Amino acid sequence: MYISYTFIHPSTFLPLVVIKIVFCMATCNNAEYEINGECCPMCDPGKQVKNHCDEYTSTTCDSCPALTYTNVPNGFTKCLPCFVCDSSNGLREKQACTSISDTVCEPLPGYYCVDLLSNCKKAMKHSTCSPGQYINQTGTELSDTMCEDCPVGSYSNGTFCKWHTKCESLGKTVVKAGTDTSDVECSNGRSYFGFVILSSGVFVVLFTTAFIIKRKNKHVSGATQVTQVT
Repeated sequence: MYISYTFIHPSTFLPLVVIKIVFCMATCNNAEYEINGECCPMCDPGKQVKNHCDEYTSTTCDSCPALTYTNVPNGFTKCLPCFVCDSSNGLREKQACTSISDTVCEPLPGYYCVDLLSNCKKAMKHSTCSPGQYINQTGTELSDTMCEDCPVGSYSNGTFCKWHTKCESLGKTVVKAGTDTSDVECSNGRSYFGFVILSSGVFVVLFTTAFIIKRKNKHVSGATQVTQVT
């Protein structure tokens, strides 16, 4: 911006100061950048500006130093630093940085990206499902693990659900009811009540058998005596 002043001679009745403001704006095309009112040619990707152009010389460029890059035509005096895939952020290197492209990172195994818009600059560990839950959807590089509660009548250690054991089907009784995190506890054998019933049944059978045998023997003995008297 240039400012020029025009002074009206003091002999006039109303001395005035007229300020003329002239704006000079350089109009540069897409292959140029503006500096000091000049339009300078841009440097190619992989390079940076060493010296800006002037009215006599064009822009001079240098290659980007190691671990820096520029991926577009530019007027940068310094190349951009390459991103470091830090394991403390759950990352590892997928593609090394070059003079014309930044480093590409990916999540470590068991991690997922949390900022996809910035080319995975940070990752977090997959969630672990709690006991009583199961893994409904396994975590990927782009999404976290999804957990769901186990249905009623089942339990889990946080991986998958198992149905509670049916003690009755094993001829056992329930000692301790199952929960969403533990199985039912069954007795080691048949219940005492069942044992009593079984024992009583055996006793009745034996008693009945003995009674029948005794009566039969008595009947046979009576018949023998009758024969002898005759």
